[in-house]
Amino acid sequence: MKHTSKTLAFLTLVSAIILAPSGFAAEQNHFNSESTLKSHLAKVQLYRWYQLYERPMNDARIANQMALFDENIIINSTSGQLKGKPNYPDALQRFKGWKNAHHVQSVTVTNTEKGAYQLTANIIYQGIKPDGEKSSYRIDYNTKLTSNGDLLPVFANIDLNVTGPAPVTFDDSYADNRMLSLLHYWLALMEQLDGNVEPFKEILTDDFRLNLSAKNNNINNIESFTKWLNGVPLQLQQSSHHIKNFSAQQIGADLYQLQVDFDWYGIMKTGQRMTAKTRHIWQVVDNPNERFARVQKVDVETLEDFKILK
Repeated sequence: MKHTSKTLAFLTLVSAIILAPSGFAAEQNHFNSESTLKSHLAKVQLYRWYQLYERPMNDARIANQMALFDENIIINSTSGQLKGKPNYPDALQRFKGWKNAHHVQSVTVTNTEKGAYQLTANIIYQGIKPDGEKSSYRIDYNTKLTSNGDLLPVFANIDLNVTGPAPVTFDDSYADNRMLSLLHYWLALMEQLDGNVEPFKEILTDDFRLNLSAKNNNINNIESFTKWLNGVPLQLQQSSHHIKNFSAQQIGADLYQLQVDFDWYGIMKTGQRMTAKTRHIWQVVDNPNERFARVQKVDVETLEDFKILK
């Protein structure tokens, strides 16, 4: 296929769009047309749900948790049934002094009626009560999320079903769940393809630096990021990121590092299909009282150059 210099310039830039993890070598004729936007939005809320229980609770963190719920939320668990958002804070009293970890094993998101999602998940729960008693078991989640007019959906129903015991141990899961909620939110904002920088301000530090590609290696202020968002992304009809090889670790006080690979699939407004694969390393600053941690630095490595599919 013959490319003009203008096309080649565009393709050099488009590789910077891949701000998500991937880890496969795309075949030239393979293309995954699935849109991942709605899946990212639902997963944001799932990973946020666990975080309240994994660090000491306070009014700010409980308020963030309450924002996850529809006013008429119904939660069914081994503790019984909770109905209505106003009753949730009282139900948290039983967890005072507990240490909790939630290791997500699998997540499936399907769309139901307009604006609604069905999310199922399997996790391994680990807990330590104030008296030192340890427990560990597998839990299946069956949840429904609905739209309340904002970008992020809210939980209308959460059903928890204990399916069996798991090895009794304790491994802190906060880093994974905190970083995954941020990652999915970042990707959802990217896949909006609307050029809107405002929601990114909540998840960027004041001194952020984004090294997205050889030609975009010093985006370090809102003005330059706005320019980038309103460039190449607006030439796309669809952008989808499939996460692979995710890992996260704490590297300092309230400082984390995540690494992730992305399989990326894009469709230009002209209908042209593209694929690529990248590796991202992020440095993230966390204030547990905020909805999300904040991205301080992003470095991107190209694992497989973008391809235009015939």
